[in-house]
Amino acid sequence: YHGSRQASLRSNRLTSRPSSSVDLIEAALGEDEDVSEDTTSEAAPADDSAPAAYKLELCDVPPASFEVTTVDDGGPSKSGPVHTLTINLGQPGHPDPIVIETGKIGRQASGAVTLTRGESVLYATAARDKDTRDLDFLPLSVDHQERFSSAGLTSGAFNKRDGRPAEHEILVCRLIDRPLRPLIADGWRHETQLLSWVLSYDGERTCDPLAITASAAALWLSDVPLKKPVAAAMVGYVDGRLVMNPTLEQMEHSRLHLIVAGTEDAVLMIEGAADFLPEALMVEAVSFGHEAIKLQCAALEELAKVAGKEKKYDTIKTPPEGIQAAVDEAYAADVDKLYSGSMTKKELSTAQSELSKRVTEEMEEVFPEETAA
Repeated sequence: YHGSRQASLRSNRLTSRPSSSVDLIEAALGEDEDVSEDTTSEAAPADDSAPAAYKLELCDVPPASFEVTTVDDGGPSKSGPVHTLTINLGQPGHPDPIVIETGKIGRQASGAVTLTRGESVLYATAARDKDTRDLDFLPLSVDHQERFSSAGLTSGAFNKRDGRPAEHEILVCRLIDRPLRPLIADGWRHETQLLSWVLSYDGERTCDPLAITASAAALWLSDVPLKKPVAAAMVGYVDGRLVMNPTLEQMEHSRLHLIVAGTEDAVLMIEGAADFLPEALMVEAVSFGHEAIKLQCAALEELAKVAGKEKKYDTIKTPPEGIQAAVDEAYAADVDKLYSGSMTKKELSTAQSELSKRVTEEMEEVFPEETAA
């Protein structure tokens, strides 16, 4: 059957095809005449199959506001109050409030929250070691995971478990780390860990800015000395209009993909891409996102008044008084001479190492009690 069917199709194509170059020319002229007749008689009908331009439609939302509520015995074991923060951003097209809850799960962590928007739920915890480490940097680590189970899926590979972090998850970890690290008090040497998971994902909007806000909220409620609350928002530019936390469908037609993070006073980080938008519009987009950040930070301030822990400053080790002035006075000329010369990269690296070693040895004699400064 298949052989006879293919043969008949081939024969039909051969019989309908012109048999010589003359036939080809005549067929082409005939088509041109048909087209010319059609164009003189009436205009060709419009192509209904062409995709229509995307039209942005935004629903009405409640005005911008936030509210903190407390249930005294809402925990699973009725062992403590549960505090809930509800934030309405007040931006058209964003009807779902951001709900942050603490006190129900993760009570052994220094700070733990669940953040809900629509059907998406994120869980973030902040924990620290009780002892300090002899380091000269902030020992902060950030992990973010988007599990298959959040979308009701399992891995199709041989290993059914979630494997190592994907590239997108690593990038989200960096987005979380950038605005938070500079705001932790100088001299904090406790091993600190921020963990965030996407427990449930509704497929409506990306959870990247929510991961920043949830992790920042957990850290703000903990005893880690974070100076100010931090929040984040995503901004798109669709159909000539800035959109707050756009949906995935809207982002397909957006000329701007921007994530803004900051405090109530300033913008700390921007991340994204734009399709050749003017500078004035980019500045407007950053300000547009910062307005949502201000509201969220003010709400987190109120939540910390009822659910936040006292910040731990007693273990912070600050540099000894006068050490910076002593270093500037003794070695400023050497540093200027070092960078004003014409040394090669290798020679400059060697000179820097020798100067650093000399500074360390001489300052240890001046400040013998200090091991790291």
